[in-house]
Amino acid sequence: MRSLPRYLTSHVLLCLLLWSAALFPGKPTLAQPVLRPLPLAAQLQQDGALSAASQRPVVLFFTLPGCSYCRIVRHDALMPMMRGLREDEQPLIREVSVTGDRPLVSFDGRRLTESELARHYRVTMTPTLLLVNANGEVLAEPLLGGDHPNYVALVHRMIAEASQKLSGKRVRLRGSDHRE
Repeated sequence: MRSLPRYLTSHVLLCLLLWSAALFPGKPTLAQPVLRPLPLAAQLQQDGALSAASQRPVVLFFTLPGCSYCRIVRHDALMPMMRGLREDEQPLIREVSVTGDRPLVSFDGRRLTESELARHYRVTMTPTLLLVNANGEVLAEPLLGGDHPNYVALVHRMIAEASQKLSGKRVRLRGSDHRE
């Protein structure tokens, strides 16, 4: 039996690879990074205790099913931002659907739905990022929409400034040192 010329061998291998990918679409042919979905808001009272202990704000990510900007912020900004960080280093991000009926426990221990929490914080636009302390008190102006230039850098800065407020450290804003 004669062997195939080298260029045909690579062509045959490529065809086999494409054929196997078509037959087994659920099986990735190349290793893909696995990102866990964002945690849903459920036990905000417990998240508040974790926030107080770690001096990290809770980031409430208000979304709407079918919202394309929400999907972009979730998959292109928030999930990759958490990649490579240990759990104790990750921002405490909790996703909340503004139309959701899923029950949760609020920061003060009350039981309410996701949509009731959105109404409590007067969220009228999605996506909205809201940084709160252990008691659910707002720490900074909300970040509305998902089309900001340098979105990830802006979120990092917001989280860093809120964390500094929680720890009582000096914050340098607009050229002046002062305690927040």
